[in-house]
Amino acid sequence: MTGTDRRAEAGCTGLIERDAQWADLTALLSDAVAGSGRVALVTGPVACGRTELLHRFGERCGERFVSATCSALERDLPFGVAGQLLHALGAPAEVRDLLDAAARTAGPATAHQLHTLCLALLDLAADSPLVIGVDDVQHADPQSLHWLLSLVRRLGRAGILLLLARTASPGVAHSPLHTELSRHPHCHEIGVAPLSEAGMTDLFGGADAGREAMALTGGNPLLARCLLADRRTAGPDADGAPAPGPGFRRALVSCVHRCEPYVVAVARALAVTGAHATVGRLGRLAGLDVEAVRSALDLLTDAGLLADGRFRTDAARTAVLDDMPADERGRTHRSAALLLHDEGAPATEVAPYLLRADGADRADESWAVPVFEEAAEHALREERIDTALRCLERAHRACPEAHRRAAIAAKLVRVESRVNPAAAGRRLTTVTDAMRAGRLSDRDVRSLVPPLLWHGRVDEAAEAMERLRRARHQPGTADRTTELWLACTHPPLARRTRPPAGTDRDSGPAGGTTGPALRAVTALTTVLTQGPDEHAVTDAEHVLQVARPSDGMSWGPQTALPALHALVHAGRLDLARSWCDKLLDDARARDLAVAQALYAGVRGDIALREGDLAGAHAHARDALTLMPPGGWGVAVGVPLGVLVETATKQGRHEEAAAHLTQPVPDAMFQSRYGLPYLHARGHHYLATDRHYAALADFLSCGELMTEWGIDQSVLVPWRTSAAEAWLRHGKNRDEAKRLLGEQLARLGPETSRTRGVALRLLAATTAPQHRPRLLDEAVAVLEECGDQYELARALGDLSNAHQALREHRRAWSVARRAWHVANVCDATALRDELLPSRRGPDDESSEEQPPTDPISRLTDAERRVAALAAVGLTNREIAGKLFITPSTIEQHLTRVYRKLNVKYRKDLPTGLHSHLPDTA
Repeated sequence: MTGTDRRAEAGCTGLIERDAQWADLTALLSDAVAGSGRVALVTGPVACGRTELLHRFGERCGERFVSATCSALERDLPFGVAGQLLHALGAPAEVRDLLDAAARTAGPATAHQLHTLCLALLDLAADSPLVIGVDDVQHADPQSLHWLLSLVRRLGRAGILLLLARTASPGVAHSPLHTELSRHPHCHEIGVAPLSEAGMTDLFGGADAGREAMALTGGNPLLARCLLADRRTAGPDADGAPAPGPGFRRALVSCVHRCEPYVVAVARALAVTGAHATVGRLGRLAGLDVEAVRSALDLLTDAGLLADGRFRTDAARTAVLDDMPADERGRTHRSAALLLHDEGAPATEVAPYLLRADGADRADESWAVPVFEEAAEHALREERIDTALRCLERAHRACPEAHRRAAIAAKLVRVESRVNPAAAGRRLTTVTDAMRAGRLSDRDVRSLVPPLLWHGRVDEAAEAMERLRRARHQPGTADRTTELWLACTHPPLARRTRPPAGTDRDSGPAGGTTGPALRAVTALTTVLTQGPDEHAVTDAEHVLQVARPSDGMSWGPQTALPALHALVHAGRLDLARSWCDKLLDDARARDLAVAQALYAGVRGDIALREGDLAGAHAHARDALTLMPPGGWGVAVGVPLGVLVETATKQGRHEEAAAHLTQPVPDAMFQSRYGLPYLHARGHHYLATDRHYAALADFLSCGELMTEWGIDQSVLVPWRTSAAEAWLRHGKNRDEAKRLLGEQLARLGPETSRTRGVALRLLAATTAPQHRPRLLDEAVAVLEECGDQYELARALGDLSNAHQALREHRRAWSVARRAWHVANVCDATALRDELLPSRRGPDDESSEEQPPTDPISRLTDAERRVAALAAVGLTNREIAGKLFITPSTIEQHLTRVYRKLNVKYRKDLPTGLHSHLPDTA
């Protein structure tokens, strides 16, 4: 039959793929009308259309059709089914009295009762044929079933068509009903099967949709209709692919409950075990033998609910799980976990069942403690922090032994710090109590030092370090790592030791024999105590090359952050920016909010040092959004300092003041994280004419850095800032000059942003005719370092110096460039301050609009490099011509591409060629 024929037939009967069954019933009806009684046993899997076929055919028969529906809940009601039929047919009063009396006695049916009731029905069919339908006959009460069997034997020449519908099951062939019907030639069995893919195509109106619906429903008509209804109510996308919705889930649960109780038990056990289901495991969970389990699986498969022994969709499995009472669901999951554990299954398979059993009776769950701990380790390696935390929390609750329980609590602090440092801080009191009671190992005590200091609990951290130092016989790698980490983050707690020169470099490639954590803190400590160091930069890069988000109990940012800070404080901002962006992207891809916040804080510091004020503000704001200030602990000084300084430099002084009202821990000022905060606050005070307050903050930075042995300008250039405060105040130029001379002497001839700032400020202490030379040098240094904000300030001062010497044309040209640089770095206050100086060389009253030529945004050094790159020279060739390093060429080109908004050399504007004579 073609698809068109099937649809035509369906249009007549309202059914799809039931033509043969309809034809058989029609033939049997014709025989019954002719006076030959007939019986049809309609069988099929659960919810496959038996009931619908029965009632549709009954509707065709009209008023001579009567029906009864059997229910497992009414099996104890004697003659309940017989009563439904006879009352509907208007049986005589004596028959109804007989039924009432039989119901009261509630005993087995007698031969007299059966004979009387059969005769009564045959009399009712004497005048015109009857069609009698009995649905779910397998649930009929025993008395009614015996009556139906007696009626089958007496049909003979009666005009009756008896339609019996029952669910197919493995034991149906051995039931009394089936045995009796097989003895009589006027009894026929009509099978109803699930729909085929062709039928599903007709129902869903397309081959693709039909195929997908077949995969979801197995051809079960009830599920298919509910799936179709879900699609129709899904909204504008109703014509899309079928997807299980609430109607589908309700229908699937209904199909399960139409089965015998043992089938329901197997379905629930299967929903719990999922991919780990076997016939044996299902039997032990459901309390059934193997044959019963196989019978239940066959029934569910025949009904289209299962495929290959599994639910067809996660939605189906979830629907069955959700239908289970909570206590039963918890007990079954716990039983499944114990079953798998006894079979030797790995912890990664056992633990999920225990986690889903939360709320069930957990008496004597101590066997699960090592399971939870091992599963937590696996979850940490895969960065599934929430799962690791749940495992450790359950292990902590279930562990009866005090020392092990304390060790698990210490793990919880370390792990929770990765996703919620504030919450981890609330566990510290319990863990420190365990430390004082001697229930923690040295490894666990050492792991507590960073979170204790992060949350400002300095005394307890000092107590932990004192215990470690007393217990230490021969310091190991972990001890050295902790001491060096303290030296560069919390110097008051550190022993006065310098990093072992050369030790890590002698150990070979990155990681070597010492590991990346020690290598990273060694590089940072070297930079902070001895200044920029190429070996430290190399070590930091090696660490970042092997860095990964996590490795068991070692957290990636703990290693990556010191390496990043080493690059930043060594002045290698280009490398630090590249690595930080990479780590940020990776943390975003993994949705690691705390890691993103930490890397964003570093990225904001990098942008601030490059003079990118808008970028610095955005990154610092992101850092405090991803992790609120309460989670930052003492490290909040880094992002807050960036926000205060960027707001100050952009002239948004009220915003800077608002950031300074944010409460910060007192312990922050005993750590390196307090230095950038103090420095930024000092600049805010300076910008708002509170010179003495600013000077106090700058000098506090100097005192702390000197006391801690980390007096390096790459950390905080307190001398230049204090000198600027004296110069602004105008009362102690000699002290300013002394500080600047001291700073320049400590820096040496190397190029650095601090040197450029010091030269700019030193120019203010000299005679007007000497200022341009110092300021020219400051501009050249800042151009190479790439600090756009300080470059704009130096250019502004240079313009003023030329103006003072009445070199108006040169002053105008420099001011024009200063305005552009300030505009590029979003220094709005400085840009507005430079506007009055931007007058034409001959007309001091006229103001020009900023030129639109993008090349004018480049510094002189950038223009020289870009011009040579535009004519095809390589980085090495350009470096040879300009007598600078290839690395510096790369930095210049990176900024050129960004400012000109190009990606490749071939895209550089031809206007750069006019600058070639200057570079020859």
